[in-house]
Amino acid sequence: MKNKCISLFLAVVLLFSAIAVSAISASAADENVVYFDNSITNFDTVECGLFNDADSAEDVSFEAMTLVKGDVWSYEFSGDFDKVIFKGEDAQSQELSFEGSGKIAKANTWQDGFDVTWSDYSENVTETVTDGKTKMRTGAANTIYCKNEAGWSSVYCYMWNGNGGSGNENKSWPGVQMKDSGDGVWEYTPDKTYSNVIFNGDGAQTANLTAPSGVKIFNNKTNEWEDYSTGPVKITSFTTGIASPSYTNVSVKISASATSTAGAVSYKFGVKDSSGASATLSDGASSTTAWVPTKAGKYTLTLDVTDTAGNKESRTLAFEIQDASSLESAFISAFTNSLGTNKTLLQNSNVTFTTGAIGGKVGTNLLFYKFVITDPDGNTNTAYYTTGNTYTYKPTKIGKYTVEAYVQNSYNDTVSNTYSYECKTSIPADDKDDNQGGGGQPATQSPQPATQPATNAPETVGPTVSDAKLGDVNRDGNISIKDATLIQKAIALLTSLDSEQKELADVNGDKNVNIKDATLIQKFLANMITSF
Repeated sequence: MKNKCISLFLAVVLLFSAIAVSAISASAADENVVYFDNSITNFDTVECGLFNDADSAEDVSFEAMTLVKGDVWSYEFSGDFDKVIFKGEDAQSQELSFEGSGKIAKANTWQDGFDVTWSDYSENVTETVTDGKTKMRTGAANTIYCKNEAGWSSVYCYMWNGNGGSGNENKSWPGVQMKDSGDGVWEYTPDKTYSNVIFNGDGAQTANLTAPSGVKIFNNKTNEWEDYSTGPVKITSFTTGIASPSYTNVSVKISASATSTAGAVSYKFGVKDSSGASATLSDGASSTTAWVPTKAGKYTLTLDVTDTAGNKESRTLAFEIQDASSLESAFISAFTNSLGTNKTLLQNSNVTFTTGAIGGKVGTNLLFYKFVITDPDGNTNTAYYTTGNTYTYKPTKIGKYTVEAYVQNSYNDTVSNTYSYECKTSIPADDKDDNQGGGGQPATQSPQPATQPATNAPETVGPTVSDAKLGDVNRDGNISIKDATLIQKAIALLTSLDSEQKELADVNGDKNVNIKDATLIQKFLANMITSF
């Protein structure tokens, strides 16, 4: 009986021991899990290879990892390992030191040979949903990009610090062959920061370049650095139709272009003044807008592009506005034509070109205009300076025409812009006037930052006087320099006159309001004439 009791006791002990061992084994198995955060690499599938220092990496056996949720993948292993390699369909990591079970590795870049950052795994490490997510890769902060518009068969990147040479360069000349990531973009992520870079290929090379800060791409055709987005939304241009600085009450045309691999894009244009006050200029499908600054100062133009999937990209431009009230030199603020086109002239049809200009506040306070037109055969018109800011011309030949608009103040200081047109037998439907101009555009008012008055109509010209006389264009009861100035602003398309004001402004009675009328008013005020 005693032996039976002892046997029973031992059996029970063995049973509990077995259960305990089983529990311990199960617990150990649960802990032997390694995780990978796929949010940077965005592989379609992830594999994991575990090995030891004594093993050859070439003999590593890769096993498929399992999607846990979001961007997190896992692999359950058994045994002890020192090294690990993660890989996807087109890239793999370096030989990494294995941090052990319960850790998650996140790539620092998606490129082949990427490094990782290890951290403790938490179920809340990611909430990103991969289903339907646009495949997007973002290089490391120091990734170097080259837009291969020059068409080199391969692109090499040579980087160095100081005087270069061994230990101060990324690799001996010609450097490291960059990776072709598609769409003409080549990239390379160095293992450390370098101050200088040369791109080269097919026997050609760039100049010694300063390595950029931020995400930039070098165009090996234009030899310029450009802003670059590694996401699905790419802003390809953000420009103004007039260079900074510009002047008050001159309309600035702002244009942008963008693409996205995840749907159509919309454009939000804005402006911010030096105090931080901002205003939205436009928000929608249009890739152009206009801004009419009414106050001098330093501004920031902003652009936010969003696609239908919610991806975004932004850009900014610094822009300065100066006060035009005492501008001595001439400034071309607008250039339009009577056909209302941007690039097309109509064969055998008259077209009137109009140059809007400001400035000339010196000497006689007059501006003088000249138009030089060159036809497809290289022939030019006979051009003279006059006080008229319009010129009518009839193109008779099919082909390219250039129009050079010159503006001169009374001290013979001259500015000019050149405009190109194609003469055709008909005007394309899409060639509509969008406030064309190489200097500026007609002053179509737009919102201003909150610290400035938002002007939505042409400027106020003064109180109306019922018995206003000829020459009193602003109807304030007096003929003054203000009236001549108002005519000049109307000619430059910076304001508009109503029908009565046009009658009051036409002091020479030729049924046109032009610079001749402003000149007569100035002569009247200088007592050079006594009446109109």
